[in-house]
Amino acid sequence: MAAAFRALLGIILKDLTVWRRRPSQAAVTVLPALGLVLFFVISGQVAGRQPVALVVLDDGPQATRLVRVLEDSDAYVVQRDSADQAQRALRDLDVHAVITIPGNFDDAYDRHQPDPVTIAINNINVDITYDLRRSLPAAITRFYGSQSESPVAVHVRETDLRRQDVDIVQYELLPDLVLLLTVAGFINTGLATAREFEDRTIKEMTLSPVAKRTVVAGKLLAGWLTTLLLAGIILGIGAAGGFLRPAGWFWLPTLGMVALYALAASGMGAAVGAALRSIALVSVSGTNIAFYLFFLSGGISVPAFLPDWIQAIAHVIPTYYAVDALDAAVFYQSTDQLARDMAIVGATAIITVFFGARALRRGISD
Repeated sequence: MAAAFRALLGIILKDLTVWRRRPSQAAVTVLPALGLVLFFVISGQVAGRQPVALVVLDDGPQATRLVRVLEDSDAYVVQRDSADQAQRALRDLDVHAVITIPGNFDDAYDRHQPDPVTIAINNINVDITYDLRRSLPAAITRFYGSQSESPVAVHVRETDLRRQDVDIVQYELLPDLVLLLTVAGFINTGLATAREFEDRTIKEMTLSPVAKRTVVAGKLLAGWLTTLLLAGIILGIGAAGGFLRPAGWFWLPTLGMVALYALAASGMGAAVGAALRSIALVSVSGTNIAFYLFFLSGGISVPAFLPDWIQAIAHVIPTYYAVDALDAAVFYQSTDQLARDMAIVGATAIITVFFGARALRRGISD
């Protein structure tokens, strides 16, 4: 019993130290997820905050009040320019639009006459164009709605489904964490397995007195523990920075889902590594599979808002349920659908570990 435990520990330690011996494997594991985080951070800085030039040709009180409303908008960033400067900035792509408040704004307002506020848009991007087309009428409606004798008798009462707002960078961190778990479990376990075949050290294990089940358990546990270690570092950094911080006991479903999905990814890696027996093939297939799963689990958009055929695919992959459970626990302190998510990811872990162990045993026996 003691000899089997020492052999198991030796196999685990051998695979756990692979990053120190092979830094390239660490890069393959970490860089895709870090690259996406950087992409989301940069995108979050510009999403919904487009630069807009504001030309004010009237210094009356009503025009000044409209300027304050426009500057308080969360749809764009306003910079005050002269008419010539604004047109030059629009032409040079320094701003996405030019909003002009005419010189007779206050006079027309007092006379209850049409008050044309114009916007010139560079419609180079339809998404940004639609944001600007919606935001200016909304700002003008807000301007008139704040008047005591407003002709606009419309007021918006908002009821939020969630208790807090989550910005785009935070929202994308959880799919990115699941991507990291997929790559770490798949790549680490898969490469460690494939390397045994490429280096022919699998034959040494076959001839050693160590039982096959010990070798199999050691490989799977090493991949799982490596993935958990990486996940723990990411969760620790996220909690310290306030980005990923479950409240109270919601740490339990968060850690439970991370552990279950890390085990599923490790089992998948072991199965693919034993089947392909090639470091290059495992690296390429693991990274590609991880990115497909990332996008289908909500990596670029809320899955419920995607086309029906994509939703149908998303509902049969485990990453969708892992992200769903983590979203509910980390951001919304909710257990909605938690039992379903845990059951599906847990069943996935059992299936992938079974096939991973079977593939490893068959590879050792060949």
